[in-house]
Amino acid sequence: MSDQNLNLQGLTNEEIIMIYYRFDKYLSGLNSNLEQNRISKPVETPMGNGIAIIKVPEEHVKMFKESQYYEILNSIVGKLKPIVNLIEECDPALKTLAEEIK
Repeated sequence: MSDQNLNLQGLTNEEIIMIYYRFDKYLSGLNSNLEQNRISKPVETPMGNGIAIIKVPEEHVKMFKESQYYEILNSIVGKLKPIVNLIEECDPALKTLAEEIK
């Protein structure tokens, strides 16, 4: 780890980038499902692992979007985005890492 790394509570730049893109990808998929009033869930079947898609009423989507879980998830992604953008601008190698993670 380089002394030039921005170090927040022991997190390296690489770790911050990894956390951000994982949460961002998860949030994007979640929002895509919610826009279509559905949720997805991993399931085991006799033929292997799969994803179950379940339709939910619009009221449930609204309730979920008002939940603390959803608000915190959006908050994390929103707060990390400018930090990750700055890290990527300052270190081209980390921008390459980010492209691999996406």
